[in-house]
Amino acid sequence: MMGLPPLEFTDCLTDSPYFRQDLLAHEKELERTSTSIKGLIKDVKDLLAKARELSRAQRVLSQTLINFKFECIGSSQTDDEVVISNSLKELGKLVSAIEDERDRMLEQAYDQIIRPLEKFRKEQIGAAKDGRKKFEKQTSKFVQSQERYLNLSTRKQELVLQEVSNIEWS
Repeated sequence: MMGLPPLEFTDCLTDSPYFRQDLLAHEKELERTSTSIKGLIKDVKDLLAKARELSRAQRVLSQTLINFKFECIGSSQTDDEVVISNSLKELGKLVSAIEDERDRMLEQAYDQIIRPLEKFRKEQIGAAKDGRKKFEKQTSKFVQSQERYLNLSTRKQELVLQEVSNIEWS
């Protein structure tokens, strides 16, 4: 993979077509990165939502296992029925403990993946985009003021030329 050429301040001063081309490449890469991060955030959020759904289903299973009881035929349960009931209850407790850890892991994943990515996208990439917008706005104002000045100067020159031509012919 080839990297982007560095933007040099001295090139900015000369404002060459090559600098403009490099600048455009950096702007496109910034936009691509922003879009990629946005997609990554969405995918991680979707994954976390699905993991929470799985956790809820596992908790339902856990409660079913914990509450499982054999209906006894006769006066008491057999030894096998008691062992199976206790085993299912322990399995249910184990699944519940696993889901408790999964919930902690999902919360940490949100705090350690999504929040930093959102913060980076808003603060770093957003700041660069805002800087570009401000620059374009200021450039537009500058160009408009130059055009106004040039239009005034052109009209004044035309008036002067007309006066000069009137004087010469008279």
